[in-house]
Amino acid sequence: MDVEQFRYVAEEEESLSMAVVSAVAQAHHEDIIEQDWIINNDINTDALDGLFQDGHLNMTLRFEADTTTVTIDADERGNPVIEIESHR
Repeated sequence: MDVEQFRYVAEEEESLSMAVVSAVAQAHHEDIIEQDWIINNDINTDALDGLFQDGHLNMTLRFEADTTTVTIDADERGNPVIEIESHR
Protein backbone atom coordinates (compact mmCIF):
# COMPACT_ATOMS: atom_id res chain seq x y z
CA MET A 1 0.00 0.00 0.00
CA ASP A 2 1.29 3.44 -0.94
CA VAL A 3 1.43 6.16 1.67
CA GLU A 4 1.28 9.79 0.58
CA GLN A 5 2.32 12.56 2.94
CA PHE A 6 0.85 16.06 3.02
CA ARG A 7 1.58 19.11 5.14
CA TYR A 8 -1.09 21.69 5.94
CA VAL A 9 -0.62 24.95 7.81
CA ALA A 10 -3.87 26.32 9.23
CA GLU A 11 -4.95 29.80 8.29
CA GLU A 12 -4.74 32.29 11.16
CA GLU A 13 -8.51 32.43 11.74
CA GLU A 14 -9.19 28.78 10.86
CA SER A 15 -10.21 26.50 13.73
CA LEU A 16 -8.00 23.48 14.28
CA SER A 17 -10.86 21.07 13.60
CA MET A 18 -11.67 22.82 10.31
CA ALA A 19 -7.99 22.73 9.37
CA VAL A 20 -7.93 18.95 9.97
CA VAL A 21 -11.02 18.50 7.78
CA SER A 22 -9.38 20.60 5.05
CA ALA A 23 -6.09 18.71 5.33
CA VAL A 24 -7.77 15.28 5.10
CA ALA A 25 -9.81 16.40 2.08
CA GLN A 26 -6.69 17.76 0.40
CA ALA A 27 -4.79 14.53 1.10
CA HIS A 28 -7.56 12.51 -0.54
CA HIS A 29 -7.90 14.91 -3.47
CA GLU A 30 -11.51 15.57 -2.46
CA ASP A 31 -13.58 18.69 -2.12
CA ILE A 32 -14.10 19.54 1.53
CA ILE A 33 -17.89 19.65 1.10
CA GLU A 34 -18.11 16.41 -0.88
CA GLN A 35 -15.88 14.19 1.25
CA ASP A 36 -17.56 11.32 3.06
CA TRP A 37 -15.67 11.68 6.35
CA ILE A 38 -17.48 13.61 9.10
CA ILE A 39 -15.05 14.73 11.78
CA ASN A 40 -17.68 14.73 14.55
CA ASN A 41 -18.10 10.97 14.15
CA ASP A 42 -14.48 10.40 15.27
CA ILE A 43 -13.28 13.44 17.20
CA ASN A 44 -14.55 15.83 19.84
CA THR A 45 -14.08 19.03 17.85
CA ASP A 46 -14.47 21.33 20.86
CA ALA A 47 -11.62 19.54 22.63
CA LEU A 48 -9.49 19.58 19.47
CA ASP A 49 -10.10 23.29 18.93
CA GLY A 50 -9.03 23.98 22.52
CA LEU A 51 -5.58 22.52 21.94
CA PHE A 52 -2.60 24.65 20.90
CA GLN A 53 -4.36 27.85 22.02
CA ASP A 54 -1.63 28.78 24.47
CA GLY A 55 0.76 29.48 21.61
CA HIS A 56 3.76 28.23 23.57
CA LEU A 57 2.94 24.56 23.84
CA ASN A 58 5.49 21.98 22.84
CA MET A 59 3.25 19.06 22.03
CA THR A 60 2.33 16.53 19.37
CA LEU A 61 -1.08 15.00 18.79
CA ARG A 62 -1.51 11.93 16.55
CA PHE A 63 -4.70 10.08 15.64
CA GLU A 64 -6.22 7.95 12.90
CA ALA A 65 -9.07 9.37 10.80
CA ASP A 66 -10.58 8.39 7.44
CA THR A 67 -7.71 6.11 6.34
CA THR A 68 -5.15 8.72 7.34
CA THR A 69 -2.75 9.28 10.18
CA VAL A 70 -3.08 12.88 11.34
CA THR A 71 -0.15 14.40 13.23
CA ILE A 72 -0.39 17.91 14.66
CA ASP A 73 2.81 19.56 15.90
CA ALA A 74 3.42 23.04 17.22
CA ASP A 75 5.77 25.13 15.07
CA GLU A 76 8.41 27.47 16.54
CA ARG A 77 5.68 30.01 17.40
CA GLY A 78 3.38 27.37 18.91
CA ASN A 79 0.99 27.33 15.95
CA PRO A 80 -0.34 23.96 14.79
CA VAL A 81 1.09 22.34 11.67
CA ILE A 82 -0.85 19.35 10.36
CA GLU A 83 0.80 16.43 8.62
CA ILE A 84 -1.32 13.80 6.93
CA GLU A 85 -0.30 10.32 5.86
CA SER A 86 -2.95 9.04 3.47
CA HIS A 87 -3.30 5.27 3.42
CA ARG A 88 -5.67 5.08 0.45
